[in-house]
Amino acid sequence: MDPFSILECLVLLAASCAGLIRYRRLGLSFRILTWSAVAVFTLTIIADISSAIYRTNALVLQIECITQYVFYSLTYYFIFKNNLVKKAIIISVVVISALFFINGVFLQSFNKDFPTNIYIPTQILYAAFSLLLFKEMLMYPVRINIIKQSVFWYNTAILFYGTTMFFILGIYNYMAAHNLDDNFIFVFWYIIIYAFNILMCIALLTENKKNSPADA
Repeated sequence: MDPFSILECLVLLAASCAGLIRYRRLGLSFRILTWSAVAVFTLTIIADISSAIYRTNALVLQIECITQYVFYSLTYYFIFKNNLVKKAIIISVVVISALFFINGVFLQSFNKDFPTNIYIPTQILYAAFSLLLFKEMLMYPVRINIIKQSVFWYNTAILFYGTTMFFILGIYNYMAAHNLDDNFIFVFWYIIIYAFNILMCIALLTENKKNSPADA
């Protein structure tokens, strides 16, 4: 494992431990987020092992992509108050899951390719859900300092992740199409992953189902 991957695993481990240690104090939405942190941490370890042994981790990255979307969407489902948005989230999970299998079988092979066709739409959906939640938070304010609101940190993490990853993938595809050196892209990729999981860790550390806006 290279230093970037080791640091990624450590940040993911910290987020997983934050959720597991405080599990009883978490509401359902953030218990789901804890499961997602544990799942992604496990898949990241498997991906590194797969790369070392088989020289490819495409299948693991495919699974990680859909796993993240399902977990993060379900977290949003239990946070939102708006029933229309809740229905849209469930529909999106069903549609993205179906497209995931179609893409893996017919377009971007499970065993060979990174699932760009799924990854890009999910980033757009992440950004859309986060903006809708920020709007809902303004409509239903709570008497808790915003920096103590786990929902704020989670939503900020998702908005940051969705927008920056979409941007990075766009640059990567452009540079790949024009045969330009893209090594620096991976540095930014890891920085985004680190920042995203640190924000997730803060969300899990600030969550308390007794006074959380998510469970109000």
